[in-house]
Amino acid sequence: FLKSSLEKDVIPTYVCELKIDGLKVVLDYQKGILRTAATRGDVKVGENVTMNVKMIESVPLKLTENIDCIVEGEIWMGKKQLAKLNALRKEKGEAVFANPRNVAAGSIRQLDPKIVAERKLQTFIYDISYSERDVPPTQKEELEELQKLGFKVNPHFRHCTNVKQIIAYWQEWMKKRDKEDYML
Repeated sequence: FLKSSLEKDVIPTYVCELKIDGLKVVLDYQKGILRTAATRGDVKVGENVTMNVKMIESVPLKLTENIDCIVEGEIWMGKKQLAKLNALRKEKGEAVFANPRNVAAGSIRQLDPKIVAERKLQTFIYDISYSERDVPPTQKEELEELQKLGFKVNPHFRHCTNVKQIIAYWQEWMKKRDKEDYML
């Protein structure tokens, strides 16, 4: 199909990324300033969570360039932070949280931005869904562009040129996955 549509031989390459167990967020920037942040909500209508997302240190309030863009990523809580939060909850006689994804989702929907700040949530951004200028043609270049704009991307992405490299990446991360502070 690629050869027939492009009228030349194409050798595809791939970018392997870790799937973070978090809450999807969409960030809308106008002239480089964060204007709105939304979750998927009920899939039909997203929830406006702008005030709470502004409390997450890894979300830039101002980009390094004054552009209009919409980006997507994951909000997550580290396993160490969850352990600290659960220890405090136990001391208070409150129920502990089952996993970091649920805490991140519940925290971002809180009415009090102070609670969000206290929970020290993180983000990894992985997609430019709209930009006033051309979106980079490859995922590798897109991740690099996101970093230049000031976003935190997961540093463990890898450019692969064949299926053997993809399998090697998967095998490597099956062994290392529990060493990261986030859930995969």
